[in-house]
Amino acid sequence: MASRAPIISTPSKRKEPEKQVSRDGQDKSTEFEERIRLRAYEIYLERGSQTGSDLDDWLSAEREILNR
Repeated sequence: MASRAPIISTPSKRKEPEKQVSRDGQDKSTEFEERIRLRAYEIYLERGSQTGSDLDDWLSAEREILNR
């Protein structure tokens, strides 16, 4: 039985989506991430600055901002 050559996929030639930029020239995804970071830090402070819940703080902040 003859062996078959492996199928090699080539990368697609899709165009990358254009970045949305705010009025001040900052990338909107960077701006969004910065808002989450700030809110997560506020949550951390509200919890009495106890370590060990950084992921929970981040996810809570993300949820709050997405629901606004």
